[in-house]
Amino acid sequence: ETENLSIAGQWRELDIFNNGIAKSMAWRILPRTAGIVMALRDANTMVMGGSKVSLMEPGTVVRPHTGRTNARLRIHMGISIPDGAFIRVNNETRTWTEGRCTVIDDSYVHEVWHNGDETRIVLIVDIWHPELDLERRVEGMTDPHALEMYRSMLEDPKMVLEMQGVPKAIIPDRFISEHDD
Repeated sequence: ETENLSIAGQWRELDIFNNGIAKSMAWRILPRTAGIVMALRDANTMVMGGSKVSLMEPGTVVRPHTGRTNARLRIHMGISIPDGAFIRVNNETRTWTEGRCTVIDDSYVHEVWHNGDETRIVLIVDIWHPELDLERRVEGMTDPHALEMYRSMLEDPKMVLEMQGVPKAIIPDRFISEHDD
């Protein structure tokens, strides 16, 4: 989803999930972070987005763009936020705070720029829009592979993660959903 978006500087991402597939580089480099994200039902079933660690070098500018669907919300958690890093969604400009989450609807026009002097690092986790129940999620999926992945992950996330090659030590014992107390 980042192809051709950066118009200056350097922006890299380490995928944890991409369209429902767990990515091995993430669980090798960041096993604890990958395990936490894997435990989130709305993240591990998100087949129309992903979860990643986003690294942005000083001088980077990401052009205004929109996400591919309004079926998701995007959680940004600041990990390392130097002065001079900003995001604008619609007409609202903000920065991140280390250790705090900001939720955006990336179906709105948004852009990012970094005028600081150190690398900006943000954990990004896509989740299902809370206004979509299971039926509406399924109705919105036109890709049969995505629908199969979604249903499999709902039914038995441990099995799916094992089939994707995720080491058992990283697969969560418990999966958390919005309906848990």
